[in-house]
Amino acid sequence: MSTTPAPQPQQQQQQTKAKFNVYTIEECPACGQKTKRAFQLADYITKDGANCSKCGNVTKITLIYAEPVVKSK
Repeated sequence: MSTTPAPQPQQQQQQTKAKFNVYTIEECPACGQKTKRAFQLADYITKDGANCSKCGNVTKITLIYAEPVVKSK
């Protein structure tokens, strides 16, 4: 009669997931001013953005990107 060893409790592996801040860049097609803001769920490239703070024209979303969160010590 063979006995199977008792199951060992699984060691919890601490997985550290990298955290990111996601940003949206809006660019004015008239004057070229770029504005960086926090990403919003409905953002996509070429979507109309807010009015330009410099000339008042409607901006377009031209870039969405993420930056790693820097932990301060």
